[in-house]
Amino acid sequence: MSKSADHGRPDSTPEAAPAAQAAPSPSHAERCRTLAQRARAATLCTLARDPAGYPYGSLVTVAVDAHGRPLLLLSALAEHTGNLKSRAEASLLVAEPAEGRADPLALGRMTLIGPCRPLEAAEAAAARTTFLAAHPRASYYVDFTDFSFYRLDPVSIRYVGGFGRMSWVDAADYAAAEPDPLAPDAARILEHMNTDHADAVLAYAKALAGIKDATGATMTSVDRYGFELDVITPAGPKAARLAFGAPVSTSDEVRKAMVALVREARGRSA
Repeated sequence: MSKSADHGRPDSTPEAAPAAQAAPSPSHAERCRTLAQRARAATLCTLARDPAGYPYGSLVTVAVDAHGRPLLLLSALAEHTGNLKSRAEASLLVAEPAEGRADPLALGRMTLIGPCRPLEAAEAAAARTTFLAAHPRASYYVDFTDFSFYRLDPVSIRYVGGFGRMSWVDAADYAAAEPDPLAPDAARILEHMNTDHADAVLAYAKALAGIKDATGATMTSVDRYGFELDVITPAGPKAARLAFGAPVSTSDEVRKAMVALVREARGRSA
């Protein structure tokens, strides 16, 4: 079920400023792995038995294994479990947390497609450890006899990262990709930059992204390769992406990279 896939970077939206178009960014496979790693809930779609053949969507809790495969702890009493016992074909919709963003269609999301089957005892034991690390409260019912671990094995993934950013991601590329190491700290980094260093963010837009008439700028995302900006100009909003000097993996490395870019921006403006 392999389809045309995104194989890497650079990745830019149609509205991006020309100076930002060459900035490296995560591949769609990396973005999908990051979404999966952060996911704690998702929409599971199975094939209904009654009325037969219709997609049946339900909310489930989820964790992922080392290959990005979703792990589900399902009750035998649930409708979706009965559907899976009849037919294993399924999909799982995972969406980026809103975190205060106004437009849900601007959020990243993916649909993993593949068979979803119960795990044998040895694999279930490993899944139990992974799942409970993500969902400690599941310890209250994980050993109930009517609960079992299932795993969805993706054969293809559809990724939508907001307007103008979408593709089919090959399952092998997805399995080989690494989640972004900054994802757990990204919201805090963005709040800090936009609240405490708004002048630096505007300097990035003017001096580094080349949007000289910028009157305001907001940092909207950050990852190991760089960050993205929404920029306000008299002619209307623009988007830009800027790269770090080298990939980063910790908050401290982000801080150092941001300071270096501030110095560069101020040097260009002098």
